[in-house]
Amino acid sequence: METRSFGEFLRGHRHAAGLTIEELSEASGVSARVIGDMERGHSRGPQRRTVAALADALGLAPPDREALNWAAKAGRPRLETLPGGGCELPRAVGDF
Repeated sequence: METRSFGEFLRGHRHAAGLTIEELSEASGVSARVIGDMERGHSRGPQRRTVAALADALGLAPPDREALNWAAKAGRPRLETLPGGGCELPRAVGDF
Protein backbone atom coordinates (compact mmCIF):
# COMPACT_ATOMS: atom_id res chain seq x y z
CA MET A 1 0.00 0.00 0.00
CA GLU A 2 1.00 3.61 -0.42
CA THR A 3 2.60 5.49 2.46
CA ARG A 4 0.56 8.70 2.12
CA SER A 5 -1.24 9.88 5.22
CA PHE A 6 -5.00 9.92 5.57
CA GLY A 7 -5.03 13.71 5.25
CA GLU A 8 -3.04 13.58 2.01
CA PHE A 9 -5.42 10.99 0.56
CA LEU A 10 -8.46 12.99 1.63
CA ARG A 11 -7.14 16.29 0.24
CA GLY A 12 -6.16 14.66 -3.05
CA HIS A 13 -9.57 13.06 -3.52
CA ARG A 14 -11.36 16.28 -2.53
CA HIS A 15 -9.35 18.29 -5.06
CA ALA A 16 -9.91 15.64 -7.75
CA ALA A 17 -13.67 15.88 -7.07
CA GLY A 18 -13.47 19.67 -7.37
CA LEU A 19 -14.96 20.22 -3.91
CA THR A 20 -14.17 22.79 -1.28
CA ILE A 21 -13.96 21.72 2.35
CA GLU A 22 -17.37 23.29 2.91
CA GLU A 23 -18.93 21.40 -0.01
CA LEU A 24 -17.48 18.10 1.21
CA SER A 25 -18.77 18.91 4.69
CA GLU A 26 -22.27 19.51 3.38
CA ALA A 27 -22.24 16.32 1.28
CA SER A 28 -20.79 14.08 4.00
CA GLY A 29 -22.25 15.46 7.21
CA VAL A 30 -18.73 15.79 8.64
CA SER A 31 -17.95 19.29 9.93
CA ALA A 32 -15.68 21.53 7.88
CA ARG A 33 -13.45 22.00 10.92
CA VAL A 34 -12.97 18.23 11.31
CA ILE A 35 -12.22 17.81 7.59
CA GLY A 36 -9.66 20.62 7.80
CA ASP A 37 -8.09 19.02 10.87
CA MET A 38 -7.86 15.68 9.05
CA GLU A 39 -6.29 17.25 5.97
CA ARG A 40 -3.71 19.07 8.11
CA GLY A 41 -2.82 15.87 9.95
CA HIS A 42 -4.29 16.84 13.32
CA SER A 43 -6.65 13.87 13.11
CA ARG A 44 -4.80 10.98 11.47
CA GLY A 45 -7.12 8.04 12.08
CA PRO A 46 -10.81 8.94 11.98
CA GLN A 47 -13.52 6.42 12.82
CA ARG A 48 -14.79 4.03 10.15
CA ARG A 49 -18.19 5.68 9.82
CA THR A 50 -16.54 9.07 9.26
CA VAL A 51 -14.32 7.59 6.56
CA ALA A 52 -17.34 5.90 4.97
CA ALA A 53 -19.32 9.17 4.93
CA LEU A 54 -16.40 10.99 3.30
CA ALA A 55 -15.85 8.19 0.75
CA ASP A 56 -19.57 8.20 -0.13
CA ALA A 57 -19.60 11.98 -0.54
CA LEU A 58 -16.50 11.81 -2.75
CA GLY A 59 -17.99 8.96 -4.81
CA LEU A 60 -14.85 6.86 -4.41
CA ALA A 61 -14.44 3.64 -6.38
CA PRO A 62 -13.68 0.50 -4.33
CA PRO A 63 -9.85 0.67 -4.75
CA ASP A 64 -9.75 4.33 -3.65
CA ARG A 65 -12.17 3.63 -0.79
CA GLU A 66 -9.94 0.75 0.36
CA ALA A 67 -6.84 2.98 0.24
CA LEU A 68 -8.61 5.68 2.26
CA ASN A 69 -9.73 3.10 4.84
CA TRP A 70 -6.22 1.67 5.03
CA ALA A 71 -4.71 5.14 5.59
CA ALA A 72 -7.24 5.86 8.35
CA LYS A 73 -6.54 2.54 10.04
CA ALA A 74 -2.77 3.13 9.82
CA GLY A 75 -3.22 6.51 11.54
CA ARG A 76 -5.12 5.14 14.53
CA PRO A 77 -3.04 4.75 17.69
CA ARG A 78 -2.57 1.21 18.84
CA LEU A 79 -2.69 0.17 22.46
CA GLU A 80 0.31 -1.83 23.48
CA THR A 81 -0.51 -5.07 25.21
CA LEU A 82 1.31 -5.48 28.47
CA PRO A 83 2.20 -8.84 29.97
CA GLY A 84 -0.55 -10.00 32.32
CA GLY A 85 -3.30 -8.10 30.52
CA GLY A 86 -2.21 -4.54 31.29
CA CYS A 87 -5.28 -3.77 33.39
CA GLU A 88 -4.30 -5.73 36.43
CA LEU A 89 -2.71 -4.27 39.52
CA PRO A 90 0.65 -5.67 40.50
CA ARG A 91 0.15 -8.64 42.83
CA ALA A 92 2.13 -6.94 45.59
CA VAL A 93 -0.50 -4.16 45.86
CA GLY A 94 -2.98 -5.29 48.47
CA ASP A 95 -4.84 -2.06 49.05
CA PHE A 96 -4.95 1.55 47.98
